[in-house]
Amino acid sequence: MTDKAAFRRRLLGGGLLSLVMAVGLAVALEPTTPTAWLPVAWIGIGGLALLTAAGLERLPLGVVTIGWPRVAAVGLGILALGSSTFGFVQLLTEASSLSLIYAGFALVAALALAIVTLECLLGGVGLDEETFAVE
Repeated sequence: MTDKAAFRRRLLGGGLLSLVMAVGLAVALEPTTPTAWLPVAWIGIGGLALLTAAGLERLPLGVVTIGWPRVAAVGLGILALGSSTFGFVQLLTEASSLSLIYAGFALVAALALAIVTLECLLGGVGLDEETFAVE
């Protein structure tokens, strides 16, 4: 298996996991207000973008086609932004030791997602350039 196929397979797994988490949050929280739907929406939209990047080589948008690395970067960026927002909200709301741990995990996850997002956007800084080639 090539590096490109392995990377896209991981995008598929991440997208499926994100969608399962979004459905689980929707079932567990039973959101009724728009602000309660916000975490479900950002996880779901990020997961759909990752699934799209894993499944399509090029995404046609009107007269322009976008390669899968850019679509993956958008999905990962959405997840990174949501994770960092969740982390900072945890820091600002309740200052207990458990909320600090949650905030730390969320911010570390946001950093990791942001690094992978930049890798997808720049295409080959830490990984081979062939991994991000669009055919």
